[in-house]
Amino acid sequence: MTKLEAVEAQQRFAEVLALVAEGQERVVIELDGQQVAAVISYADLKRLEALEEAKDLLDFQRAVAESDGESYSVEEVIAHYNKLNNTDFTIENIFND
Repeated sequence: MTKLEAVEAQQRFAEVLALVAEGQERVVIELDGQQVAAVISYADLKRLEALEEAKDLLDFQRAVAESDGESYSVEEVIAHYNKLNNTDFTIENIFND
């Protein structure tokens, strides 16, 4: 893994992209010594997204297993979410956005 200060990463951006694309290198960007971002390959991003999706599915399966057979409609889930988060989602704007 390569670490670069933000200014240097900006000056060497084409080289950073080449490092990431060609060598599957990961580049950590630092600002005043603090790690603030990373440049990763598209393949790494897709693997990360797949892991997140697998975790979400596992969390869903656990929730279903712990629900003691209770089931809820999509509308009930959305209403409960809206109440907890003070939002106003609807089925239409969830599926159409």
